[in-house]
Amino acid sequence: MNLDFRQAVSGDSEWLFDTYQRTMRGFVTSACGWDEDLQQAGFAKSLRQGSCQVVTCEGNRCGFVHWEVEPDLVWLRMLCIVPSMQHKSIGSEALARLMSLSSSLRKPLYLNVFVCNRVAYEWYRRLGFVEIDNDGKVSTLTLAPWLLPAQME
Repeated sequence: MNLDFRQAVSGDSEWLFDTYQRTMRGFVTSACGWDEDLQQAGFAKSLRQGSCQVVTCEGNRCGFVHWEVEPDLVWLRMLCIVPSMQHKSIGSEALARLMSLSSSLRKPLYLNVFVCNRVAYEWYRRLGFVEIDNDGKVSTLTLAPWLLPAQME
C-alpha cells in the first residue's frame, strides 16, 4: 500500500475530529463517558500542541498520527485510522515512522491506551512497548526503540 504523510492543516480539523470520534468514541464512553463539547474542546486543544500528520492512500485521507516531542521523551498523543482502513498496516507504518523519530532522537516513546481497547493494547505490547502505569482505565506504555533487536525496529 502506497501511503503518504502530510502535515495537517486547518481545513482538516473537522475530518480529524470525525475520525477521532469514529475510532475512539466507544472506548472513551466505556472509560469515562462521552461529552461532545468536552471532547471537541479537548481535541482542539491537543491538536495545537505537537505535530499532526494526515495519512493518505491514493489521495484519500485514511488516518492520522499526532505526537509531541518533549525534552526527555516523544509522546504519541493519538493514532487513529479510519475504521474501513484498519488492519491494512497503515497504523503500523505510521507508528514505525514515530519509532524511527524516537530512536533518532534517542528519546523513549510513550503513549496512553484505554485498557478496554484490548486490540490496541496487545498490538503495542507485541511491538515491544512495556506497561509502566495502569489506573484501571488507561494504561501508559513506553518503548525505547534503540534498545530493541534490529529486526524489531
